[in-house]
Amino acid sequence: MKILPRLIPALVLVGLSLPVFASDVGFDSINSAATRTGDLSRQLLVMLFGDVVNNPLQPESVSFVGQLFGVFNAILAGLAFIWFMGVVLRTTVLTGHRGKVFGAGNTMLAPVASLAGFMALIPTPSGWSLANLTFLWMASVMGVGSANLIVDKAADTILDGQSMIVQPVSGKTITAARGVFDMYLCQAAMNAEQTDMHQGSSSDTPPMKLQETTNGRGFRVTNGSRLCGSVVLPDVESPDSSWYSFSPKVNTASLESAQNAAFAQMNTTLSQSASEVVSAYLARQYDSRAVFPDVETTIQQAARSYEDTISSAAAAINDENSIRGELNNYLKQSGWLSLGAWYRSFATANQKATDIANLAPEITGASVDGESVTGSLWGEIQVALKMQRKNAMLTPPLGTASGTGENLDDVRSPNSAILKLMPEWGLQFSNFIIQNVMGSGNPDGSGQTNPLLKMKALGDYTLTGAETTFAAFTAAKGLVDAANGTLLGKAVDATTGTTSMARSVLNSIAPMMYFLLFILISIGFSLSILVPFTPLIYWIVACTNWAVSVLVGVVAGPLWAATHIGTEEGKGSRANYGYIFLIDAAIRPSLMVFGFFFGSLVVVAIGTLLNILMLPAMANVQANSVTGVMSVVGILMIYARICTTLVSSAFSLQVYLPDYVIAWLGGRESSQMMRSTMTSAMNMFVGFGSKLERTPGFKKLESKAPGEGSDGFRH
Repeated sequence: MKILPRLIPALVLVGLSLPVFASDVGFDSINSAATRTGDLSRQLLVMLFGDVVNNPLQPESVSFVGQLFGVFNAILAGLAFIWFMGVVLRTTVLTGHRGKVFGAGNTMLAPVASLAGFMALIPTPSGWSLANLTFLWMASVMGVGSANLIVDKAADTILDGQSMIVQPVSGKTITAARGVFDMYLCQAAMNAEQTDMHQGSSSDTPPMKLQETTNGRGFRVTNGSRLCGSVVLPDVESPDSSWYSFSPKVNTASLESAQNAAFAQMNTTLSQSASEVVSAYLARQYDSRAVFPDVETTIQQAARSYEDTISSAAAAINDENSIRGELNNYLKQSGWLSLGAWYRSFATANQKATDIANLAPEITGASVDGESVTGSLWGEIQVALKMQRKNAMLTPPLGTASGTGENLDDVRSPNSAILKLMPEWGLQFSNFIIQNVMGSGNPDGSGQTNPLLKMKALGDYTLTGAETTFAAFTAAKGLVDAANGTLLGKAVDATTGTTSMARSVLNSIAPMMYFLLFILISIGFSLSILVPFTPLIYWIVACTNWAVSVLVGVVAGPLWAATHIGTEEGKGSRANYGYIFLIDAAIRPSLMVFGFFFGSLVVVAIGTLLNILMLPAMANVQANSVTGVMSVVGILMIYARICTTLVSSAFSLQVYLPDYVIAWLGGRESSQMMRSTMTSAMNMFVGFGSKLERTPGFKKLESKAPGEGSDGFRH
């Protein structure tokens, strides 16, 4: 009966692992991914340890490290032999005293483990012992291969057109989808009501029907008198069709074809949904158990499908497929170790272009005048749908823009409601902050924001503006000084004094101007250079920790094998650390990859949340106070500091996530090498501004030491 509790967890684990055997992941795929010739991590291991990485048992040459291991393993083998003889003697005495070989914590596995541990210490011809090779194999094959498979999957997913985050649907597309649905709902409700009324009488009023436009790019729903609505697809223009562009026009036939196909699919889906809603509403009048369809989910899915189809076609036109293909090929050739240099490519891959929102169908609402039925059924269904939308179960991604409206219940975002409640001056001030600094820059109203990319752009603007201002001010000062030395300048100055006044003004503001420009250049350097390099900095730190963990595991391998020499009760938990190191060598690269992608997701998620919460915070802090431009500068400084700290903290997951996960297994001493690299880099940039102890150009008053009558008294 005691064996049954042990078998149940084993059977559960076997059942959970069945999907793994059904997938393409196996030892052959891991080994194939680990032995790529261009893999940077494998090349790094070969550089450190030599050909033993490729041929563990029969290397072509003995490396420098292998010769050192040969001496080290021979010493450990001698010490282990002495220890083993002592253990044998002790066991023999205890056996004679007890009268039995096994017992008191000893089983048949004790001599087997002791023999295996001793054999793992014996050096091979390459100088490496089996214990060394076990850790090296676990790191070079299982660790590298597993990480490469994960990166391959990520690259293939990007190549297939999927982005890292779930992007919200454009507000224009959602509005268009709702308009199309309302148009079909009007048609279905009007025709159903007219059919019900005509059961007892006749009428000359025709039913609502679809009428296509002459060019086939739109249609309207009408009965010849009253209009339920119309929809027209906007024309697809070449991206380089402006008059000042010298690039040839791009053939947009494929994009137009994709737009027509997506529009047809949207019409089919929403038309069926509208008919189902009318049928369900009529059925609920007689049967309360009739299910009312989830209209909001259908509209959102139809809008997303429309955008995804057009985005795929637009990517082909803009040559994004070839760019993603190059990314895919590079990562598969260079391996997981090159992932840290490709953050921007992953962050911006398959992002919806600005023009996608402009390709949404253009909707015209229903007309009021015209001959038709009363339309009471349509109005009742609209009221029911409005209540359903308020209680909809669909949860869209963070940053999704909803439809605009005049009431607080129908706004694009929570920030829009706050803007409606704020006074006029507060509206202008807050709108300036949101649109010019904190906005995501998406014309469709999407609120998703990547602080790293935003801080990079802000740093570029700051650095360019400071450099331009510095050059312009220096040139103006030089021209004024040069004009003072000319005959014409002296004549003008003698009559009007303009030259002297300009020179005095420039000389007066020059110290403060240069001081402010130096600070702006320092801020621009930090945002434009340091912040974008944050993922790479932490990735290098994580790679250093990985290399150190491999070195430590390889060196400690023989000692781990030695812990198996002895009785079971004697070794206790000393061997457990070796197994934890083996697991660490196998999964640390994969955990680093997860840290990279998790950091990328956290940056966008918290950055979007920051933009959502920043306006309510400003409304509460500012209230009715007006502090001018300095308040804008202060808020921007706080916003920039939060973003830069967020980027730094999020991408530190590349370093800390492996240690956190391994700590769950019982813990091991993590490497502290290069942990202060990011702090040192930040201090290097921040130090440029902090060392400006005084404004350049101002005369510094030196304090005089007392003595020689400087105190005013005669001694």
